[in-house]
Amino acid sequence: MTTITFGDLAFELRHSPHRRTVGITVERDGKLILTSPPAVSIETLEKIINQKRYWIYNKLLRKESYSVPEKVKEYVCGEKFYYLGRSYSVKLVDTVKQQPPLRLYQSRFELQRHAQTQGSEYFIHWYKQHLSPILEPKIAALTNKIGATPRSIQVRELGYHWGSCGHQGNLYFHWRVAMLPQHLIEYVVVHEMVHLLEPHHNHDFWDRVEGILPYYQDCKRDLAEQGAKYSL
Repeated sequence: MTTITFGDLAFELRHSPHRRTVGITVERDGKLILTSPPAVSIETLEKIINQKRYWIYNKLLRKESYSVPEKVKEYVCGEKFYYLGRSYSVKLVDTVKQQPPLRLYQSRFELQRHAQTQGSEYFIHWYKQHLSPILEPKIAALTNKIGATPRSIQVRELGYHWGSCGHQGNLYFHWRVAMLPQHLIEYVVVHEMVHLLEPHHNHDFWDRVEGILPYYQDCKRDLAEQGAKYSL
């Protein structure tokens, strides 16, 4: 297997004597495949990649957005849940009225036994509560840098999308974002903030994203490859 890199994009290069044209495939895990006739030069391949660069970015964007869960979580002792990129085990505890049904305590999620059958609801509520205080300072810090201010910031269920920018300037974030490592949260926030100025994933959009977050390509790749594990 030969790997070839053009800028921030790495491809597995496959030569085929049966091909007459160069083909680009973005696989389900975000892997990039470049299939080419044997006689095509590196310079020609690079030119084709540059012409298709934003098509490739948009395909990778869909891969990062539509990740399906690896498995359904069970709300039992030892099950692991993510928060800010770190995995924490669940401990079932006896009911204590003075404590919330779910809390993060001493590096474990403590879930009261009476809440076990509604574990998903309590975890979603917990993530929603904890995400807003994480997002707000990041968005405030970006407001002057980007030159745009959101009308509102809302945390909600967004299906398989990490974030969304409404046409009236409202920003929406999936509660699952609370599970992500900080650098991926930063990328999701920057992505949606830039949409306040550039609604489409065009050249100007990605240039603005790169100007704020030079390593955004790494974040895109991480979400495409690992996003499915940050789920319930």
